[in-house]
Amino acid sequence: MVTSLQKDLVDCSETSISKSQQVLQQNSFIYVETENPSFNWIEWAKLVTGETLKPQYGQEIFYVKWESKFLNLSDARGQRVLLPHTEASDYQNPPKYLALWCKKQANCGGGTTTIAHVEGFVKTLTEEEKNKLMETRHYFGATGGVHTHRTEGAIHPILSFSGNKPILRLSCNYIKYGDYSPDPENLKPFTPDPFLAEITDRFIDYYEQNHLAIRMEQYSCLLWDNQCMAHARTTYSDPTRELERIFLG
Repeated sequence: MVTSLQKDLVDCSETSISKSQQVLQQNSFIYVETENPSFNWIEWAKLVTGETLKPQYGQEIFYVKWESKFLNLSDARGQRVLLPHTEASDYQNPPKYLALWCKKQANCGGGTTTIAHVEGFVKTLTEEEKNKLMETRHYFGATGGVHTHRTEGAIHPILSFSGNKPILRLSCNYIKYGDYSPDPENLKPFTPDPFLAEITDRFIDYYEQNHLAIRMEQYSCLLWDNQCMAHARTTYSDPTRELERIFLG
């Protein structure tokens, strides 16, 4: 069941923000529908999270809109399926939260955003597997493909904990194919780490069984905890689909 506030509570009042914070704390995500093209979703997201905007690849707002050069890629601006991932794994400090604002949903019925908690998957791992994921430091940073050297990269373990909260740094595309945005029908030669490849395949299976599917309505906002939730997207064909994305914290 998607958690949504009543439309008359979706504003920046103290009561609305307090209720939104409770929902986010309880569920690690919140989805709201406003029917208001002028809703200040960025200010709302900042107030709910208590965080400031974090630049993403040189800009504060990333426009998630179909571009021809990404057409056949598994990319936010392409039409292919996006495999599960946490955002900005190649950052030294990935954002704590992500927010999406839907300016226009795809008319074709596709382009559904999916999210899933990672805690359930971590519980399926053996202690040996968890220790290996926590102790082994991996390089995250595209050395090939359309996102080559988009950041300086980062060296970190895939799994860490903040208290009892598991924090995952994972991109299924990157681990399986060595490319954050591969062309699924024209994959480049790549040999993934056998252990990570197995973990990734298991995570994809887990994700398929446990995700929430949210087909965002126009003028809706989806906000989630990027440290403890992974996300993905289904394929779509309508080139007029348009969302905006921000990083927080």
